[in-house]
Amino acid sequence: MRSELEEFADRCRAWYYQQDDDAGRLMTQTLATLPPSQRAPFARLQASIRSAYHASVNARRDAEFKAHLSATKPGGSLMPHSRADPKGPLAKKERYDRLDRFIRTWCTMGMPGTKPFFQGLWAVMRLQVIPQDLGGAGPYRIEWEIDDAVFKESGGKEFMLEAIDVLKGVLGFEDTASLSRSPSTNSSVQYTAFTPLSPIHSRSQSQPLPSDSSASARAQKTPPISSRTQTKRQRAPSDPFLDTPGLSSSYSSANTGLSTSSSSAADEPITPTTPNTELDDLFARAPPGRDFCDPDGYLRTWTAPDLSNPEFLSLLTLFPSFVARNPLPRFPVTRLSLRPADIEEGEAMETERNEIKVGTGTMWLGNKRRTDGWQGNWWTRFKLWLARVFC
Repeated sequence: MRSELEEFADRCRAWYYQQDDDAGRLMTQTLATLPPSQRAPFARLQASIRSAYHASVNARRDAEFKAHLSATKPGGSLMPHSRADPKGPLAKKERYDRLDRFIRTWCTMGMPGTKPFFQGLWAVMRLQVIPQDLGGAGPYRIEWEIDDAVFKESGGKEFMLEAIDVLKGVLGFEDTASLSRSPSTNSSVQYTAFTPLSPIHSRSQSQPLPSDSSASARAQKTPPISSRTQTKRQRAPSDPFLDTPGLSSSYSSANTGLSTSSSSAADEPITPTTPNTELDDLFARAPPGRDFCDPDGYLRTWTAPDLSNPEFLSLLTLFPSFVARNPLPRFPVTRLSLRPADIEEGEAMETERNEIKVGTGTMWLGNKRRTDGWQGNWWTRFKLWLARVFC
């Protein structure tokens, strides 16, 4: 005969992995009706299954991101006739139309999660058309370092796939893995191995409501967990009548770190918890040999595409006003940055890069130069000269 703990584990797996509402209600009823002295192993088991669910979702999302990124080549998502002549009018029109559709879909006032990404993309394009002596990129291509989590967590799976396709496959950005660690993995906190996830379904954190009013009445009659022991005598730690001590700040922040951006704590019933001393093994970092991808471990550097100034100016008109009206910082202008790099100086010049922050990530002037003709024809250069003089 199976034990109650095994049956509870099956209900938790059905709730998190299979979206079984009946199993979720039974799971909540079990936790609500258990005596406080017997609740700890059940709550610990639920937390373990929930962590495994988050790990599986995170690993699958990371694998999809890396697979799509490696399968997409710079400019490879254009039509064959556009790839044959990437500087031609058909390729320019296709880039314009694809970016227009991407911005109209994902860059709206109702989607604040993607706004920093589009602010950074707009800044890269805008700085590419500004002369170097005015704080722009001039003949050099900007390098933009952002976290992979920006793609994976800003707008869900569809945004992740389409952003890679447009950024790399259509516009022609080039990406390389950076050596610097992501800020999310540099933290000194040691209790969780997983980053917050985008909401896959509401049961990733929330608890189902009981199916009938009697279960709600039983849950209300359950004695609350007090923050301190109301007693006048000393009790042994193993005393089954001892109330649960207050939760530490580390455990509270661990629960906060696992919550998703769309779930609201006010809409969730109170979840029984256990002392943090019994949960150390649940929130410890995963062992090195664990079969999961390394999520958000490093930053990624995206090199701006080698497009001409007239095409950049045309693409900039697609961005909405709430993105384009933001102030644009400039790169510091020094005599060292204006003169070409000296090969005999080795790598010394690369370490003296001047970074700026716009939207998300950081950007700086790279060492790659744009091909001839990046300034456009004489009429484009004349209009830019007028803008420098009178604006």
